[in-house]
Amino acid sequence: MGRKGLVLLGLFLWLLNIDMDYKLYTTVDITNTGQYRPEPGKEHLRWKEQNFQTVLQTLGIRANIIFVGKPIVSEVKGSLIGFNTDEIIRVWRFDFSTERDSLFEHNNNPIGYLLEDFDGIPFISGLDESMKQNYDVFVTDGLACNIIFIKK
Repeated sequence: MGRKGLVLLGLFLWLLNIDMDYKLYTTVDITNTGQYRPEPGKEHLRWKEQNFQTVLQTLGIRANIIFVGKPIVSEVKGSLIGFNTDEIIRVWRFDFSTERDSLFEHNNNPIGYLLEDFDGIPFISGLDESMKQNYDVFVTDGLACNIIFIKK
């Protein structure tokens, strides 16, 4: 490979590393169960998977996202990550990246479009959430907020 080929290869590899990293926290069960088909006795797993697919599809409105891990569930003090409670709650964290810079930026907010796109999107509740959901839709602001986005 000649010098020009090496330069182009280096540029290509550098471009591959230009992505924007984000994480979301939600009180909604978005467990990636891999249960894609409805089967008797596995409805609970299917509904969790449907919530995860809803997140992926909503993110996909604006971007081709990249993720290497499934959502991770943990229990934390809600106010530490931005929820309106000091109680210990169950949250799902999902890390993802985009191939382009500032795809979700809107009104000088690096996550502005994420907030707009997710607000009001329906999900299936009553799974393994520790907090009762006021509505069966994602709420991105206010006291009923159940999903938070962070640009890393």
